[in-house]
Amino acid sequence: MISELTGYTLTRTIPDSVLAGVLSGSYKVFGGVIRNDSGQIVAHLVNAMQPTNFLSSFSSPVTAAFSGFNTFQLYRIGADVQQLIGLAQASMAISGLTLAVSSAGFMFLNNKINKIDKKLEEMAADLKYIKKFLDLQERARLISALRVIRELGQIGDKSTKIQMLINSRQTLGEIHEKYKALLLEDKNAKELMPIEEYFTVTALGHALCSAELGMFDQATNDLLESQLTWKQAAKTFVGEKVLGKDPQRLLAKKYVRHIKSEEIAGWMDFAENCEIGFDRIDQLRDMAPKVDIKIFNSIDKEEEIAIDVSRKLVQRDRILEGYVDQYKYYSSLKKKPSEMQQFFDSLSEQSKIKDCYVFLSNDKVSA
Repeated sequence: MISELTGYTLTRTIPDSVLAGVLSGSYKVFGGVIRNDSGQIVAHLVNAMQPTNFLSSFSSPVTAAFSGFNTFQLYRIGADVQQLIGLAQASMAISGLTLAVSSAGFMFLNNKINKIDKKLEEMAADLKYIKKFLDLQERARLISALRVIRELGQIGDKSTKIQMLINSRQTLGEIHEKYKALLLEDKNAKELMPIEEYFTVTALGHALCSAELGMFDQATNDLLESQLTWKQAAKTFVGEKVLGKDPQRLLAKKYVRHIKSEEIAGWMDFAENCEIGFDRIDQLRDMAPKVDIKIFNSIDKEEEIAIDVSRKLVQRDRILEGYVDQYKYYSSLKKKPSEMQQFFDSLSEQSKIKDCYVFLSNDKVSA
């Protein structure tokens, strides 16, 4: 087992320079990592509680999104280490993923599938597409593969464990390719939800198997490829199904309870792959009609679901980018995710901040 996180120091404080970097936008928070403008990892943020506690359903309620910190709130209220962690944890809660890829282990993925299935069964009575999805053979194979590998810790024979990983990796890889094809098809919010969830789970499961087999570079490259495919589909959904051709409509009064103006700006940046930020609001205001002639003061259920799905996708994007960074780092150390998790589990409870461990780059510690 490793005894330290190479290049980083466990800390309960973050220098003002790092916090200022986040506020200025030169540092970005991507789930479990903070990157500088050169793409280097300035700090790691690691879950300090059992990852099964982080499960969420397909979309997050509006209250959850608004109660957490986001970058725009940090601008308004200033920042300290707890608020910075709050930003990451809010993103985690909305996305339904953990901050650390090592915590997204086989048990986490298995429990996540169980929760997804429960939600799908509730929806199946009303949606033919969901019922058809539940009958897919690939879904049954996925559940079987995850159930097998979650028992790895109880297997003492090394060769047996390796063979189980090889078999599961192959199964997850085959299933992942089928969900990839489904993900890239044009779908509404309710149809997209289960496909996107299963695509993400198979991507993480396949990468975990590769990394546990010591195929570090392969794990990193595969996860990066999956993340880019996922982002393509997510950007298309947000851009076409939510923003549409008249995103200025989202500034109308009837959307106030459902979405904040800064979220709209962030979603436009996400869909168009740019960083205009707050200036987006002025653009939309300029595009909006002087007089709102629409008489309806509420949005329909379909649009409300699409908005919640978009909120989850944008936050999940940050987590997935952080996962790729973490895999690259673990690959450089030639350490398996399970070895990293054992190290995190060995840390003192007194070292955590808001149920999170903070590892600061040694360069920033000495600065």
